[in-house]
Amino acid sequence: MKKIIFLLFTLSLFADNLSDKLRVDIVKDIVLGIKNSAPMTVCSDDDKIMKGFHSSKHFRVTDDCKDANLIILNDKSDLPKNYKHKHIFVLNYNLLNEIPESFGAFFWKKGRPNIVFIKPRLEKDALKLSANLKPYVEDKVW
Repeated sequence: MKKIIFLLFTLSLFADNLSDKLRVDIVKDIVLGIKNSAPMTVCSDDDKIMKGFHSSKHFRVTDDCKDANLIILNDKSDLPKNYKHKHIFVLNYNLLNEIPESFGAFFWKKGRPNIVFIKPRLEKDALKLSANLKPYVEDKVW
């Protein structure tokens, strides 16, 4: 019985680590698919995403959001005070409504990953998406 409990505990830890790695990889692919006139400098309130992004050579990572042009938010309370002229991508569907400056979201719903981009906000921010992200664009106005 103790072996079974230990095995289940070990598998759950492995699944959590795999889930975190998958989430970071998906967000990294999303950021790579966003076209902007300036090189991407990314800041996030999610430590796992920041750690995963530090290993990428495709964009710069900063711990200070005032130096970033793309902010990835998991929690509204971490929104910097001077976030105007910053691109904001959220990791929670509800934050799309709460932060009208956010142009898209990545979130889990019913155990599946979901990606949403809001077309009017992308246009306002002058952001272009790669072809593999275009199916996730929604025309609705928020």
